[in-house]
Amino acid sequence: MSSAHDSVRQKVAALFAELAGERIARLGEPAAQETRDTLASALSADYPPDTAREIAFHLVDWQTDAAFMMAVHLFPERFTPEELVAGADMLLIHAPNHLAAAAKLAGHPIQDVFEI
Repeated sequence: MSSAHDSVRQKVAALFAELAGERIARLGEPAAQETRDTLASALSADYPPDTAREIAFHLVDWQTDAAFMMAVHLFPERFTPEELVAGADMLLIHAPNHLAAAAKLAGHPIQDVFEI
């Protein structure tokens, strides 16, 4: 893994620590389990418990990728071009499959609406 990847992770964590203080501990394990459980509980009103847990897993697992994107929205000037490319790469590799799996589990069709 490149140093840009490590730099992005460290920078995003520092930005969210600055913004959220101690709540930064909610990003990552083991705190993500509480988030998954909370989301699965809410989803179980509409889905069987196992499906709700699976959807919650896929929605929560890419949280650090979402944090990167939000950090870029809020503080683009704090990232180098190399870090932006590395962060975008990490997001594109990790998040789409989780979102597709969650959508499929929830009964939403996956299609290329942009016809790429």
